[in-house]
Amino acid sequence: MISDIVLTGFLKDIFHEKYRIVETKTSDVFKPTEDYVSQIPVLYWTREASNPLNRADNDTFVIIRGHLESDNEFGLYVLAENVQFLKV
Repeated sequence: MISDIVLTGFLKDIFHEKYRIVETKTSDVFKPTEDYVSQIPVLYWTREASNPLNRADNDTFVIIRGHLESDNEFGLYVLAENVQFLKV
């Protein structure tokens, strides 16, 4: 198990009522006009549908500290232990 992850990105849709998608983008040094987009599912540590992560607006920049867990239905996700929102 990976014990510590820091994830930064923009909040996107909520799915399965309590998971939130965080979207990250990176550029290829050799192809600067192309972006690689990752959409990572995140679950807040309380595992409740009503939480600060799900109450925030779409496209809010977020910094999440947590760890990886897995779900039989859709695979790996980040369990968020600490969440910070930044206005960009």
